[in-house]
Amino acid sequence: MELSGNDSFTHQSPSTELSLQQEFIINKTILTHETNQHIVDCKILFQAMENVMFYASNSSNVIDDVCILDGIENFASKETLDHAVYKISRAILLQCHDTMDMHTRTLVLLEMLGNYRWDAKVVLILTAFAISYGEFRLILDVYAHSSLAASLATLKNLCWRNFEALRPQLRAMELLIKEMVELAKCVIRFESLPLQLVLCDDHGCTLMAAVKSQIYLATYWIFRSSLTSASQIRDLIAMKQENSNVTANAAWGLSSLALRLSRLCNCLRLQVDASQKQIEEKLYKMLMDLLKDQTQVDNQKVLHLFFSLNDDMPLKDSSCSQSKVGISKLKQKIVMLLVSKPDLLPVDQTLLLLQQTHEHPHNKNIEQDYEIVWVPISSSETWTLDELISFDYLSNSLPWLSVRQPWLLNSAVVRMMREEWKFEENPLMVVLDSHGLVSNYNAMDMVLIWGAKAFPFSEWREKELWEEQKWNLQLMFDGIDQSLTNTVDGGRNICICGSSNLDWIEEFESRIKKLQNAGLQIQVIYIGSRNASEHTQTKVGFFNKDISFTPIKIRFFWQRLEKIKDSILRVGQFHNFANYETLLKQVSELLDTDDDNNNWAVFGCGNSKDLVKLQGNKILTFFERVHVWALKLATLGLVGAIRSVDDDEVNNTMMTCDHTNMVPYDQGPVICDKCKRLMKPFVVYQCDGSK
Repeated sequence: MELSGNDSFTHQSPSTELSLQQEFIINKTILTHETNQHIVDCKILFQAMENVMFYASNSSNVIDDVCILDGIENFASKETLDHAVYKISRAILLQCHDTMDMHTRTLVLLEMLGNYRWDAKVVLILTAFAISYGEFRLILDVYAHSSLAASLATLKNLCWRNFEALRPQLRAMELLIKEMVELAKCVIRFESLPLQLVLCDDHGCTLMAAVKSQIYLATYWIFRSSLTSASQIRDLIAMKQENSNVTANAAWGLSSLALRLSRLCNCLRLQVDASQKQIEEKLYKMLMDLLKDQTQVDNQKVLHLFFSLNDDMPLKDSSCSQSKVGISKLKQKIVMLLVSKPDLLPVDQTLLLLQQTHEHPHNKNIEQDYEIVWVPISSSETWTLDELISFDYLSNSLPWLSVRQPWLLNSAVVRMMREEWKFEENPLMVVLDSHGLVSNYNAMDMVLIWGAKAFPFSEWREKELWEEQKWNLQLMFDGIDQSLTNTVDGGRNICICGSSNLDWIEEFESRIKKLQNAGLQIQVIYIGSRNASEHTQTKVGFFNKDISFTPIKIRFFWQRLEKIKDSILRVGQFHNFANYETLLKQVSELLDTDDDNNNWAVFGCGNSKDLVKLQGNKILTFFERVHVWALKLATLGLVGAIRSVDDDEVNNTMMTCDHTNMVPYDQGPVICDKCKRLMKPFVVYQCDGSK
């Protein structure tokens, strides 16, 4: 049965019965399909093909994105993708020279791709055609201006004297190609849907069967249109001279095909939209129900809906040779979903996150009990070249699992993350417990603050950590530098010097070194300012060369303080904990002091919560009155000695205190629990009536 390109075609609604011609095409097309189906990464390959088609018809446009076929997967097939495309290109060329009717030749091409899925079929045939079409148009467009193109045009017999006579035929071909691409988009959208979610009810089965019939028709006509276009390109190359009648007939044939595909595309698009809406609503509801289902025995159902609806190996592990990973690896584990844009985090924050998880000293004790899964989400429906490059680099570099093909995530999953988890621009770290229930909607701050010590990373664990936490040097520096953490734990005197004024820092260093040379045991850390330029931070880092507190660690310090404040504020909104006001006040004061561009210093000793902060002129007073406070070092320690000297000038609290405390007469100097100053002795006699 021969089917001409301009056969009549009646618009079909989802409920309209198929014509005899359509049923014939569907039956013949189905017979070419095999059950053992190869899968291709259709979205990325389609994007590469679409670029060729677009720029071939719009030669003046600047190329924005390109795709590399090496990064596109051809699953369950022994041959590489480029070899498969090459074979199809040769087959199209062979069929162009065959004497069989167009319908029979179309079926031959369909049989060649019988073991591929329907979406893979249309993408591969269009890719193969795009290569020859793109080469043809490239030579036509530039042969008059390029010696190389002119030479190729001569070899291919493309040097026509009247190029304008071909324009109607070329415009008709461009229109047909546009319709082929749009129709292929519908096929790819439908085939990427998790159809198993709606095949369990009669209505869903009926709807899917109707759409499937249109998918078969669409596939057939995409193959046939590709072959027709390729045949016309061959005829143009073989044409000895321009013939207006021939080109007019050819243009009319292409336009008729374009109209047929346009009508089919309009019908199929409506059906796919309806199917997608039904499936996504059902998936969204299933996700919401499962994330609240207390009866789940593990996390596999939830993770299956998130990642495995169309792929049994949806994850990627760059740390092992078998990079494809199934969700079974996550069974009975705490799963931390790191949801972000494809560029993840700024480099310094990424390094801090690595340091607090993979490289944290406590991580070895719990690394078998949890996994981090990176879920990159593009800002738009189509991934850009920059996003693809960023994802490829990071997913192959970081020690966490990542979604292997994040561009294939179901839109219902992405929608749920945006609407329910409030993902927008800033990364989230959503924690699922071993049963698949959300235990923390954003553990990012607590992970950056406490690292592996925050396991199992739940909201109650974050509240528990803050209830135990005191404001001290250990909180400020933990996880940034191990040697510095050891210094703090060892109980050594430490000074944190903050300023963006390099001259002032140099003067401070000179004066503090004189005290160190005189015998003062103190470790000074210069942390600059959080808003300082990279140049200034680098300069500040030179002052820390003896302790290797580098500029990146300086940025870690400021990020840590910001995360501490964010975490306190967030937890304080929902839970009351005893030292909330104190912690928030201390970290806010430190950040506010820096924002005011002040020169300041904080003195502390080990893990003690007793700290003293000096700023501005009071730091100069500290150096000028060293002969006073140095006498009290032995009895009061550095912090107590600084605070006890000249309350009106040095003590930054500027408050009176009438606190009393009764201790045995023979006890040494006593520090006030309230204002932290040295208390004056006052003798009280008490009658011992028991003797």
